Amino acid sequence: MDEQTLRSLAAADRRAKARSEAAHAALVDAIWEAADAGWPQVEIVKATGLTRERIRQLCDPKYRERALERRQKSDAGE
Repeated sequence: MDEQTLRSLAAADRRAKARSEAAHAALVDAIWEAADAGWPQVEIVKATGLTRERIRQLCDPKYRERALERRQKSDAGE
């Protein structure tokens, strides 16, 4: 193992994490959009493969508020 390989692997890991976080944020946004459009929870569960409990958590107004605040802080670089 050399330093360049280690640096390269670390950079690849950071990129993968950023893609994963972006994909998760997009999924959560889509779940919120579906819920706001009146989709029954069971249909969101079928479409996403997430549990009813997780969908309930994600759609909770307090969770949404906290998630949006975290995104704003993250976008601002805090």
